[in-house]
Amino acid sequence: MRDPDEVPEPGVVVGDDVVDELAPDGRAVRAERRRTERREAILDAAKRVFRDKGYHQASVHDIIDEARIARGTFYLYFEGKQEVFGQLVDEFLRLIRAQVRRISLESGADAPLDQLRANFRRVVATVIAHEDLASIILRDPISFDEESRSRVNHFFEQVLNMLADALRVGQGLRLVRQCDVHVVAVTALGGLRLALVHMLMAHGDDPTVRARERAFGNAEAVADELMAFFLRGMTPQPIPMP
Repeated sequence: MRDPDEVPEPGVVVGDDVVDELAPDGRAVRAERRRTERREAILDAAKRVFRDKGYHQASVHDIIDEARIARGTFYLYFEGKQEVFGQLVDEFLRLIRAQVRRISLESGADAPLDQLRANFRRVVATVIAHEDLASIILRDPISFDEESRSRVNHFFEQVLNMLADALRVGQGLRLVRQCDVHVVAVTALGGLRLALVHMLMAHGDDPTVRARERAFGNAEAVADELMAFFLRGMTPQPIPMP
């Protein structure tokens, strides 16, 4: 029996109906919207399952139960949990990239340092806003199978490239000293990953952990402190920071 929620492909006969991609009554548009909504619902369910069970313990059956769909419906959209996880990681990277805006030197634009700070604040806020997935990527690195580990490694390689690019921009603006950009970017990424782990713990459900990590509770303050540290370390510099 066909899943009543399953949306047939264009041209497929269902009873007396044909889903025609050229249908004037908009059925193709509605069908595509339903497919998009169902796919997003599966991804949202997977986020919750990965968060609650961890990647290794999570199964397709768990995702199906959380999404309240038939098994056949799941496999219309994804081949398995690896593909679901890969889609979530790719989307997370797109979200982070979208928060990094080109530094403008146009008249009337904010000071370059303020623009850099705004970029960093948006990235940190995005991590908090998507903490379900971020917590898996940042806190559960050893549980991945080979395919998913490769996805996560690619994610961090892209973030590393973004950090290196930001350092080069900072050097061009004379906000960052001359240095080995790769070494500094790797070091910054390591510190950023650990800081974000603690920040996610501060936003979790355990009151004991929240109390211990209360210094990480203000995402904007954490972003400003991390940026100040990355720019000047612990030595006073004539760079104005909040």
